[in-house]
Amino acid sequence: MAERIANFCPICGESTIQAERFGRLRPVCPACGHVVFFDPKVAVVAFVLREGCVLLIQRSSDVSGAGKWALPGGYVEADEDPREAIQREMLEETGLHVEIGPVLDVFYGSTEGGTITIAYTAHVRDGVLTPGDDAAAVGWFAPDALPELVFLSTETLVARWITGNPLYE
Repeated sequence: MAERIANFCPICGESTIQAERFGRLRPVCPACGHVVFFDPKVAVVAFVLREGCVLLIQRSSDVSGAGKWALPGGYVEADEDPREAIQREMLEETGLHVEIGPVLDVFYGSTEGGTITIAYTAHVRDGVLTPGDDAAAVGWFAPDALPELVFLSTETLVARWITGNPLYE
């Protein structure tokens, strides 16, 4: 996991020290006693099928995984329900309105401080397929014509789909 630091207390501004709290070393403020906890980011992705093809976005040049392809998705805002977040991300990245189905899986990635990714099934309701936000391109791909993929959630779910996992029916 990428190292995370907190040199100063977010409450009073005092320099923190490393001290054992709740079973591990954490930044602790010697002045006010505040303990800094590093929370993971929460992301969502949608697995959308149409006529035997999966919907993927090509990552734009200014984001991680640039040029490679992934399931549409993104980060959940602090005040946002994950189901609303994936609907928002789908519209921003693909121009499509979707109906969210069941959770397929939950993934943990230890890079960049930790990310928990919730993967949902989704079905297109309407919209015009158009790349937007951090998507350079968007398209439907058959199992035998997949582009270079990025991210654990995308690679895992696409591999399961190709092997006939019944969750995607």
